[in-house]
Amino acid sequence: MKILVTGSQGQLGRELAEMLPERGHKVAAFSHQELDIADPEAVEKALDVHAPDIVVNAAAYTNVDGCETETELAYRVNALGPRNLAQLCECQGSELLHVSTNYVFDGSSERPYEPFDLPNPISAYGRTKLAGEEYVMRLCRRWYVVRSAGVYGEGHNFVRTMLRVAKERDTLKVKEDEYITPTYARDLAGGIADIIENGLYGLYHVTNSGSCSWYEFARDIFTLAGVEVEVLPIPTSEYPLPAARPANGVLSNIGSPTLRHWREALEDYLRREGALERG
Repeated sequence: MKILVTGSQGQLGRELAEMLPERGHKVAAFSHQELDIADPEAVEKALDVHAPDIVVNAAAYTNVDGCETETELAYRVNALGPRNLAQLCECQGSELLHVSTNYVFDGSSERPYEPFDLPNPISAYGRTKLAGEEYVMRLCRRWYVVRSAGVYGEGHNFVRTMLRVAKERDTLKVKEDEYITPTYARDLAGGIADIIENGLYGLYHVTNSGSCSWYEFARDIFTLAGVEVEVLPIPTSEYPLPAARPANGVLSNIGSPTLRHWREALEDYLRREGALERG
C-alpha cells in the first residue's frame, strides 16, 4: 500500500514513518517544513506526485496552552489542514486517516469515553481538533478518525520532562485528579497500522490499556527509572494553566484495537531511552 504520512517529525509521525515500511508499505513521509497541510496547493501537489492509497495525518499544533493565545494558528493547522486533506483526498480517490485527541471531550463523564459519546471541548486546542474531525467526516467518504491520549515518544513529552526536572529538584508536585491513559507512540502507530490494514472505516479510540492520574504516572516513571525524588499529589486547582484539561481524559477502546497495558509500554519506552533501572 502507498501511504503518505504528514507530521513525520512529531512523536507519532516518527514511529509511523519507521513502522509502516517494516510492515511492507511504501511510505512518503513529510515534516511540517516539507508539507504545510494548511496550504491547499502544497497538499494537492503532494497528492499528485505520490498518488497515495491513503494519507495518514499526524500533523497538528499540539501546544495546548499555546492554542489559547495562538487560536488562529491552531485553527489553521488543526482544522483547515484536515479540511484540505479531506477535500483533496476525496478528489484524488485516496483514503484519509486523521489523528485526533481525547481533548474533544469535557472530562465530566464518570466512565471512559466511547467513540460516539457527544464531544464538548473546553479548550481552544480541543475545539480546533474537533473541527478537524468534522471536516474529515463530512468532506470525504473513506475516512478513519483515531483519537488517542497522553502520547509520548521520540520528542518533548511528559516522561522526559519528569526525568529532567527530577535532576533539578528534590520534590515535585503532580496533579492527582486528572486521569488519562499514557500511550506510547510506537504502540499507537501499531494500532493505526492495524486499522489501515483491516480497511474498516470509522471512528476509533486507540490508547494503551488501563488508566491513571498524572501523579500515578509520574510515580511509576521514577520507580521504573530508579530515580529517588519526592512526588507530592496536588489538585488541579493548585496548578493553574491557561487551557482547561478534561478531568477524565480516559478513552474506551470499544470497537478499536486493544493495546498492551500502559505500564508495560512505559517500561519498554524507558528501556529504549536508556533510562530503565538496571536490576
